[in-house]
This record gives sequence, structure tokens and C-alpha cells, in this order.
Amino acid sequence: MPQLRALVLFLLFVVQAAPLPAQDGELQPLDLAVALRPDVWGQEGAYIEGRLQNTGENAWAVDELVARVYSADGALIGEAFGFLTGACGEALPADHVLRPSESAPFALQLDLFGVDELPPDAAIDVLPQADPRDLAPPRITQDLPGIRQVDSGEIVELEWVDARRLRYSSGCWRDVFTQRDWFEIDQPGGERVALPAHPRAAAVTEPLLQAISQGDPLLFRRSFFSFAPGRRRAFYRSAVNSLLTVEPNGSFPRVIVADIYNISLQGISWQGDSGVFIAWFHAGHGTAVSYAVGNSEGRRLSLHPSEAIPSRTVPGVSANGRGVVISATIDGVTGYFLKDSATNYAVPMFEAEAPGNHWPAPWFANSPAGRRIYIARPVEGQARLQCYNPDSETLHDLSQLPLQLAPDARSRMALSPDFTTLALAANGVNGGLWLIDLQRFAFCL
Repeated sequence: MPQLRALVLFLLFVVQAAPLPAQDGELQPLDLAVALRPDVWGQEGAYIEGRLQNTGENAWAVDELVARVYSADGALIGEAFGFLTGACGEALPADHVLRPSESAPFALQLDLFGVDELPPDAAIDVLPQADPRDLAPPRITQDLPGIRQVDSGEIVELEWVDARRLRYSSGCWRDVFTQRDWFEIDQPGGERVALPAHPRAAAVTEPLLQAISQGDPLLFRRSFFSFAPGRRRAFYRSAVNSLLTVEPNGSFPRVIVADIYNISLQGISWQGDSGVFIAWFHAGHGTAVSYAVGNSEGRRLSLHPSEAIPSRTVPGVSANGRGVVISATIDGVTGYFLKDSATNYAVPMFEAEAPGNHWPAPWFANSPAGRRIYIARPVEGQARLQCYNPDSETLHDLSQLPLQLAPDARSRMALSPDFTTLALAANGVNGGLWLIDLQRFAFCL
């Protein structure tokens, strides 16, 4: 494998330095790079990655992408085949249409014809195989009252810096935070600003990675490593699937959960700057969700995932980690429950059919006005934002939501520190980021 890694490094130089042949038509490949990634058999291979931009006035259905690698004298020395993908590299649906001014990532598996090295003047020609399509109506993006869309990308993580500034990332939800694109928006009314990197990306050093046995880039990329917002310590998944927290230099590791070989970690969410997080596990769309609550200091606050009542949706957690909002059927009642994280004692909130595990986790807020739980769920086929008051045991319906979640999409919410703005994010072909002004809606009494 060292030979392949050397070849990829060489190809990166070639793609960035050599002139790209002119592409015919309206579909233009951009940002070409070559990277190592697992193939369908789990083996490491070289892929040509980039984005395909529709620069014309027609809509196109891209059936396949072909790339050819040429030497300086025009000899064909390699080919690659692939498709348009989502941010995580999965193929887009066959009926996906690239509208004017839209773009989508692509990944093409590279096959070289008996060469170990490429000359510095080699070039890559990407050829889209596409058919024109009638212009379908654009997806609905207009703002709803009190709700403003600020991004249309695949948004996968939210982090409030303070009551005004929201930091967020786009990319693949499975990738570690250093592998994603980060932005910041100063609201209300501010424009988004692209960040060169997350402010704590520089703290991910080689000594740290060696200390936590994450020196393999592919292993680290899937580790869910992240620093607790506003805190010192960091969280990560180990090579043997244990969940730990560590000091910034990798010292003083503390195991939160071990013995989780038979379930797959799907995500982690920090509860603001409280240092409390919830990690969740499931086997795919439509399956039950297991979960663990812990804090950055290395203390598990919940039952082991195998012991806690599973949820149909990703659970929400209170800032102190003691309360968990789940959806389940308990004692013949199907709905949402407020559960003690350290036991299986659960109090029913309201009866309802829960959506799938791709919907946002409820956000549990302990505001000066009292406890509030914000829930996004479908009601009679329409995505709705609701607020449950645990003290008055009352459910309030607040607004329609702009969510259009495909089964393989994911969504999440995060509340601003002053409890006035709820950020809502989604990935997939209908992804985006919306800011919800909660002051525009009725009080959740």
C-alpha cells in the first residue's frame, strides 16, 4: 500500500498543477483531486473526486461520469468511472436532475494501465454522460414566517458560538470535523462567512493522534473526534469501538462506554457548552436507536446502551444530562416520553406516531421561563415544529417546517444560548440550514 499512497500524492500534484483539457457542453468538472478511499469491498483504492457544475440553461440527468488520463504525447494511460454522489460518496438517485447553476460532487474509481508513476504533464479529462431534461419546478425554498434559510448545502453539524453567532459545517456526517467545510453566520440578517478551518482544528496534532492510537487517517476520519464546545476535553471512538474522552494532548483517557461491538455509532451531539453529550447508535433507517449520555470529564450519566429503553427517534438530552426525550411504546402507549437517563423510569409526554431516526433529535431547553422541549415531526404529512412544556404538560404547535427529508437524509437542531433562535439543519439533496425566530411564535406555556 505505500506505493499506492505515493502514487496518490503524485496524482494530487498532477491534478492541481497540470492544465485540464477544455470540457465541451454545459457540465463542467471543478476542484479535481485524487484521494484514497475504501471501495465496495472495503479495500483502499484511488478515486478522482470533484464537483460537476451545470453552467448552462438546461437541466441534465447525469447517467455516468468517465475520466481518461493521458500522458504528454496523448497516450491513454488510465481510466476512471463513477457517478454523482452526495457528500458521503453515495450515488445520487437515478432520477436526480442537475438544474442550471447547481452542482454535485462526484467520485470516479481510478484504474491505471500498467504505470507506477505519471509524468508531471499528465492530464485528466472528465466526460459526463448526460441527457437533457425538462426543467422541473425548483424545490420549495421560500422562507416561512419566522423561518429564514441561510444555506442550501448538506449541513451536518451546528455549534452556537454565542447568542448571535452560529458556526456550522457542511460535508459528510461520518467525517471528523477537520474534514468538513466550516462557516459562521452573525444573525439576525448577517451573511455567512467561510472559515479556513474550525478554530480548534490546529489542536489536532500528530502527537495527539499517536497518543489516542488514531494515526491511520482512515481510522481517524471515522472516529467522530470532537472537542467539547467551550470546554477543554475531547470525545472520540476508539479502534475497538469504545467511547472515550481525553485531554487535548491525548492524556488521561476515560472510557464512557465499552463493549459496543454489535451496534454502530451514528453520531454525537453536544448540549451547547454544558459539556454534556449524547451519542446514538442504530443499524440504519427505520431501526431502533440506542444511546449513551456522558460528559466531557469522562463520566457516563446514563445506562449502558444495551440496557436503556430504545427510542424510535434520535433522543434529545437536557443540559445536565439527567433527562432524555425518547419516542417509544411503553405500557401500551406510543408517543414521546421524558426518561431519567440513569434509569428506565419514563414519564409520558404526549401520544403520537414517531417519525424515523433521520428526523432531528428533540432539543431540551431549561430557559429562565422554564423547561421547554422543541420537537420536529411530521403531522398529517407535513413537517411541523412543536413545543412541549413539561411543567404544564402542554403541547403547542408552532409552525410548518421546510424539511423535505428523504429516508437516507439526516437532520438536527440546536438552540441559541439566549433561547430565542433555533437552528435547523439537514443534509441530502434537499439539505440546508434554517434559522427559526422563536419570538415570532406563541409562548410555550
